[in-house]
Amino acid sequence: MKILIVSAAYPPYISGVATATANLANYLSRSHQVALIAGGNYKTPQRKSINNNFTLYLFPGVQIKRQKAALTISYPYPKKILSLITAFQPDVIHLQDVAPMSLSVLTLARKLKIPTVMTHHFTAEFVVKTLISEPNLSKILSNSRLTQQLIYRLVNLFYNRGDLLTVPNPNLIPFFQKAGLTTPIMAIPNGINLKNFRRRLTLKRLLTKYQITQEQIILYVGRLEIDKNLDVLMDAFQLVHQYNPAAGLVLVGDGNKKNQLLRQAKKLNLLDCVYFLGKINNTDLLLSQIYNAAAVFASASIIENQSVAFIEAMAAGLPIVSAKTAITVNPNLNGLEFEPDNIGALAVCLQKILIDQKLKKTISKYNRRLSRQYDISVTGRQYLAAYQKLLQ
Repeated sequence: MKILIVSAAYPPYISGVATATANLANYLSRSHQVALIAGGNYKTPQRKSINNNFTLYLFPGVQIKRQKAALTISYPYPKKILSLITAFQPDVIHLQDVAPMSLSVLTLARKLKIPTVMTHHFTAEFVVKTLISEPNLSKILSNSRLTQQLIYRLVNLFYNRGDLLTVPNPNLIPFFQKAGLTTPIMAIPNGINLKNFRRRLTLKRLLTKYQITQEQIILYVGRLEIDKNLDVLMDAFQLVHQYNPAAGLVLVGDGNKKNQLLRQAKKLNLLDCVYFLGKINNTDLLLSQIYNAAAVFASASIIENQSVAFIEAMAAGLPIVSAKTAITVNPNLNGLEFEPDNIGALAVCLQKILIDQKLKKTISKYNRRLSRQYDISVTGRQYLAAYQKLLQ
């Protein structure tokens, strides 16, 4: 089978969508031919061979500097894309976003009658927080059902032109159906290379490598951006550390919020127990070792659809503490949840995991078992079955 994938986000840009897309493309290329179109920081389009079955096409576009490795939103390039599609002759096309390049490819796919799968990765809250920088207004609009319905109606204008819509989390399906989706929809989780996150690193080695003096590590992995509510996590950690000096906060990632977070840590007198490790690619085994050495994974974000970092943490057996969004966490099964922006409640959840070893062990065992369904060999086969069904 020949599969064409389109995604604005792709490594070296680090995000959940970029990771999920790369994992899927690499898995599919084991037994099928894959071409992937993404944005690249180049003056002219580039072609790169990843392996014998996987070719990456990088197109110039607008740079969005959310991280040191900026995200490139490619220009549509309809003529070049038509030439690429004509030469590659894909059996199926898979769009990972609603960016201009995907819109261009979808239009061509309709004309050429090529079956098209689309995946929805973001939440309405993400759209609001991206477009509205004023915190109070952003919060009001994020919690507005009218705003959410409007966003889903708008994206349905795009999704109703495809043959199948997939979402990583089944909890999103009712939102689209209520907003008028007519395209068939199904849930297929984001996939990870599970074996990478089962590797062990002794806590002592981690502490030595990064000169960490605390032994109970609260871990965050992801972009250091305003939409991740990391100031809430920092404030909650201060409360935890007051009563538990053995607790340390480790942040893996980079972004525009880093300097502000450093200033916040300094103001709260936390510079000796908050550690910024920078960006670590998910293919780097060091990241999996950091997961395995941590005690708990924490997130105050309310924009998550199905966080790849959550899945990686579960694969390492970490309990998840996250903001209540009815998306990922099942209370007391794979973690604890708190009301969004409630600093005290977040601190209580973190401390509960750190001191209740029986609860931590129970959740850890459950998460390792649950994470099996997210292995790329499982989710990749689900996508292949979906593609093949469209071709029948």
